[in-house]
Parts: sequence; structure tokens; C-alpha cells
Amino acid sequence: MEIELRILHLCRNIDYVHIDEPLIIAAKALSDILCCQSELLLEFEEEGLSTMTEDGPKVFDTLEPSAVYRLAESKYIEQTSLNNLDLGRTSPFSLGIGEYIFCQQDMDCTEGEWRLKSLLEEAIREVWWQRVECEGSWFLRLVPEDDRVAVQALRRMKAK
Repeated sequence: MEIELRILHLCRNIDYVHIDEPLIIAAKALSDILCCQSELLLEFEEEGLSTMTEDGPKVFDTLEPSAVYRLAESKYIEQTSLNNLDLGRTSPFSLGIGEYIFCQQDMDCTEGEWRLKSLLEEAIREVWWQRVECEGSWFLRLVPEDDRVAVQALRRMKAK
């Protein structure tokens, strides 16, 4: 797989809500969740994601997100803000304003296995190869589009 890194200039926060879905990334499970949600965000903390080898970074065999989020609806945010509820694990999470390095690949919803691990590994390796300075977690953003899912691997770039 050959990817092209791009820069996403996020001009406003994208708000999400943590969901208690199984932390698995099987294509069938993700398809089932996406058909009921508008967008998903999978978070992967750096230390649990990859290791450095002689040939560069290598993603661990088992790919398990540290958190899974669904896109927050504006009425949900307004309602919870007004009521000032203690949301516990469903507390809001924002992909904050700033610059993110990212790559994107479309995947077919009917595929038996999505190539999430290979996309993430290629992104990590390309960022390492190009010496792009990043910080924080890696994210996979899954956006359903008709019978396909646009999958973005992204990570915040360090401010200069």
C-alpha cells in the first residue's frame, strides 16, 4: 500500500462522545456500529501501538484502540451543557483545533476485513521516514459515505 501524507488544518473542534463498544476493530463490528452512528473515532496511544525495529516502526500484531468515540450531535452537546450532567465515561472528547498529519483510504463496507492496521502502520512509518514531528495519540477516523467508509489515520503535529 502506498500512501500520501497530507496536512489537515482543523479550524474548529470536532466533538465526540466516548462509547462503551467492545474495543475490537473487526470489519463486521465496525460496519454494524457505523450504520447506527454518523462517524467513529478510534484512539490509539503511542506506547501501546508500535515498537521501533531496525527497519523503522512496526505496529503490534494486536491492534486495540484505547478508546472509541462517536460523533457528538449538537443537540446532545447543548442538552448536556445546559443540564451540567456528570456524564462519566460518556464525557465529551474533542479533536482540537490545529494541524494534523493524515492520510486517507476508502474501504468497502462489505469487505470481510478492513486494512486498518496496514493503513495505520504505513502512516506511522511515513511520518517517521519524513521526520514529521507529532505528539499525542494516533487516531483512525471512520466516516461512512454510501457503501464505503473513508478512513483517516491522523495525529496532531507539534506546534512550531
